[in-house]
Amino acid sequence: MDYLILALTILFSYLCGSIPSGYFIVKRLCGIDIRTKGSGNIGSTNVRRIAGNKISTITQIIDILKGIIPITIGINIASTVNLPVSTDVYLSLIAMSAILGHNYTIFLGFKGGKGVNTTVGTFLILAPVPTLLAVIIHFVLRLFTDIVSIRSIALGVVIPIACVVMKFSLPIIVASTIAAILMIIRHKDNIIRLFKNEEK
Repeated sequence: MDYLILALTILFSYLCGSIPSGYFIVKRLCGIDIRTKGSGNIGSTNVRRIAGNKISTITQIIDILKGIIPITIGINIASTVNLPVSTDVYLSLIAMSAILGHNYTIFLGFKGGKGVNTTVGTFLILAPVPTLLAVIIHFVLRLFTDIVSIRSIALGVVIPIACVVMKFSLPIIVASTIAAILMIIRHKDNIIRLFKNEEK
């Protein structure tokens, strides 16, 4: 039974993360398939380019909640159920499932966003200080560059580094490192354009 709860919550986390909020919202409010416009990404940055700040902000909030909600549910379950793994391992698995859901959503043929907001949502609960530090650095970098991909990658990399410095548990460090690697992978095209000096 404990393993079933473990499996079901991980599945729920993936499905929660998989909700393609940017795609649904832009399709509903603007009648546009966001995948055919701009960068083709369903995340809030491309939504801002195509549908404006208001719709982008709504998308961003929902994508962050896609990380917060599964972790919050997982914390409540871990406090009441004797799980076969440690709480940090359990919550790290939930975090990775939510992020993978966002990045590779089952609802859009496993093509999703870049994981920035959902990563922030999950680690805002798991590692609040490193995440807030990463978000601050993201905004400070706005003073030096308008290129969103640079700021996003920096945010992703800062979280695991801060987790190591602040001596978080190994599962949290591993999960945040994987999340950062995934974020870099999802920004592969942006990185190529950066090296070619073609990134907008």
